[in-house]
Parts: sequence; structure tokens; C-alpha cells
Amino acid sequence: MDRSDLNGWPVDKLELLRKGEVRMDAVAQKIGEQQVRELLIEPLERLGLVKPSLLNKIKFDEMKTEICQRLAYMNALSLGGLCEELAGCGGGPQRDRFPLATVVLPLAMKHQPPVGDASPLMRAVFAHSVGEAALSGGYAPELMKWLRENRKFPGGYVLGQISEMGRSAARRAEGVRADREAGRDLSDVDASWLERRISAEKRCEDARELGLAEKAKA
Repeated sequence: MDRSDLNGWPVDKLELLRKGEVRMDAVAQKIGEQQVRELLIEPLERLGLVKPSLLNKIKFDEMKTEICQRLAYMNALSLGGLCEELAGCGGGPQRDRFPLATVVLPLAMKHQPPVGDASPLMRAVFAHSVGEAALSGGYAPELMKWLRENRKFPGGYVLGQISEMGRSAARRAEGVRADREAGRDLSDVDASWLERRISAEKRCEDARELGLAEKAKA
């Protein structure tokens, strides 16, 4: 592969981004995750809430890690309020089982909804040219999905895979949009799919706007 360019992106520049400002936002994500652990997970465990009977230890640890990752955006005040409410939400006959993520996450949304749809790392990626290229290239939703699952800055090889995965979806979206603009009737499947695609693209655009606004303040 030519290291001078990948889908319009200098590979060496990607490495610099990964090692520079994006690393700082990855650190912010990790700090947020640690705060969730210290202000939510550990206090609930000190109160006596133990592993749910439906989960083994590995799955329980994975669930707690997922909660920390998903709630890393929350501030200390909101985490304190959430902890207080969850203390009364123990499961099991004795009400001493740690609440499942399906209980924790919806309650967290009530205490502090996430800003837009983006973690610090996601905002950083979309604020840089990597995100701009994904938006202009039609594979931004695939990039956002990859970031959610991997929580790290994508390298050149991965970006090539992401853009390849997004090509068929982008072509489909272009075709469905063309049919709609031409006044042709869309099937329920196509109409629903396009709306989901548009919504995902909007979340990516919002993540970029948030990231650019944060950079402007710095």
C-alpha cells in the first residue's frame, strides 16, 4: 500500500493524529471511565450490591466496564445522583444484586443525557480530517460504529476497511434518495432504512460540530 495516501489521507499524518491531540481525547475518555468506576461502581459495591445471579464473574466485569465506557461523559454531580438512585434498585429476592446495565443506562440518561452522541474520542476523530473524509465519502456511520466498538483512533489499514464497508451502504442511500427525489414510491423497508441512515449521518455531523467547537475554545 502506498504510504503517501490512503483514501485521501496521508498515512504518516494519521499516525501523528493518533499520537497527538487524539491521544489526549482518548485520555479524557479513560479519565471519565475511571470517574464512573470511582463514583458509581465502587460505591454501589461497598453498599453490598453483588454480582447478579444471571452473570458469571467475567460477564459481570465486562458489564461494569461497558457501563464505565458508556457513562464516561457524565459529571461527578450526575454520577452521585445516579448512584443514590441505583442504591435502591438492587435485583434479586434480597434486593442485593448489582443492577444490570439495562437498568443503569436508561436511568443515567435521565440524570445526564449525553452531549450529542459522542464520546471525547469520537468528537476528536470527527473533528479531524479523518471524520471529514468519512462524512464526504459516505462512510461516517460505519466509522462511528467502529469507534463505539473499538474505542481507539483507527489506523490507515482500518480506515480502508471502514470505507470499503461503507461503499455499498452509500450507494444504496444515493439510490434511495434519488428515487425519493424523483417522486417514486419507496418500499417501507427502503424508507425506514434511509431514515436510519440519515439519522446516523446527522449524529456523525453533530459529533464533528461538537469537536470543532471544543477545539475552537482551546
